[in-house]
Amino acid sequence: MVAFKLFISHSLRSRPHHKGNAQAENNWRLLQETCCALKAEYGEAIEILVDYQGLHPGDDWEQCINLWLNECHGAIILFSQRAIDESDWVKKEAAILSWRKALNTEFLLIPVLLDAVTHQDLERDFFRTLRITREVCLEKVVTAQDIVVGVHPRLTHPMRRCNDWKTPFDRLRTSVEQLFVEEVKVLASVEAAWSQLFPDTAQPETQAMYPVALTEHLFNHPGQSLESFRELLDKLQPRPRREWVEELFKLIRALWVDAGAAGIIRDARSHGQCMALNGRYVATANTFLNTDHFTLDRYLERAWPETNQVQVIQVARVGDADEIWSQVLDRYASGQQGLLDEEVEAELRQHPFHLIILLPTPGLSGELLDPRTLLALEEQARRCRSLMFMIHIGEQMPDYLPREIRALPELSAAIEKIQYRDERFVRRLINNKYPD
Repeated sequence: MVAFKLFISHSLRSRPHHKGNAQAENNWRLLQETCCALKAEYGEAIEILVDYQGLHPGDDWEQCINLWLNECHGAIILFSQRAIDESDWVKKEAAILSWRKALNTEFLLIPVLLDAVTHQDLERDFFRTLRITREVCLEKVVTAQDIVVGVHPRLTHPMRRCNDWKTPFDRLRTSVEQLFVEEVKVLASVEAAWSQLFPDTAQPETQAMYPVALTEHLFNHPGQSLESFRELLDKLQPRPRREWVEELFKLIRALWVDAGAAGIIRDARSHGQCMALNGRYVATANTFLNTDHFTLDRYLERAWPETNQVQVIQVARVGDADEIWSQVLDRYASGQQGLLDEEVEAELRQHPFHLIILLPTPGLSGELLDPRTLLALEEQARRCRSLMFMIHIGEQMPDYLPREIRALPELSAAIEKIQYRDERFVRRLINNKYPD
């Protein structure tokens, strides 16, 4: 029986300067009492994932929380005033959890309103874009028992079903693990490679445990997955099959992309919103890597890892909505002879792929799109089966964006540069190992 993994997002931990602050001290006590009450109610059937219990000195806390967010079966978000006004981490967690809900309607997401926080507070600024209030919120909460009683009718059914469905993270990890299972049993050097690559990590007790251990290592260190994969591939003997190498490479190369960003892409698509993505390599084509828009392609792979049905149309210049749409139709029809204009538009509106329209960096095309144009593009997206507009906003995210544009979490220039480099290194090693 799999324990139901319940993540609790909050900004209630007591801090030294809160001493004497009755509200802060009450909220900290409420969090601890809620965790204890949930455990007392459900026992071993539930696993509480909360920072103050699950993290210990020396842990990579950011890595642990990211893992919990990906593998939990449900979540409670405790919206205190501090969480809304001050906590970037609650914002990130809320974005990822909203994505999880969009992917799977059975995913349990329960907002709890504390400190006189209201629905209106969740319909402003950042939280407005997540549509948190689509979920039934628990209000007028005073005690831990209020929370336990409030979540009980919504928690019972998902707890029974958690054995039957896998999270997106589970599915991706299972695919990688199965690939390792296929190949590890024919490779004689896995044990030696492990000792060299992970000298500070306990070696699996049996060969059958290596696939799980290798998968865990790649997923627990997503920013280093490509580097670890390259080092592992370099040491494996006999040489693995190229088909296996290419499939594994494809599954892990986008792990570095923030899961919250991937979730926002999927959620924004369902509502026609225009997105903004920053980065140096967003629209960079690289024939060596077989990519036309490096960073954007990896973000889309992270958002839709289970499909290859993603197509990007890059617009050359930005004008009004009619001019942009005309370019979209021209590029969509490129190479398709004999179609009338109205046939092209009708086909595009029923296009079965995820169709991403990439608009150029504003600095190269003038000012940001005006609200009227953005609303017109949003209406075009809503009329299409699978289309969304993505604005390459430049190397850095600006301080201000119109409310009609939904910004993805800002991408670090250093992280993007490292991943672009590491992917080239992996591709070079593969080509060296398998010369045609």
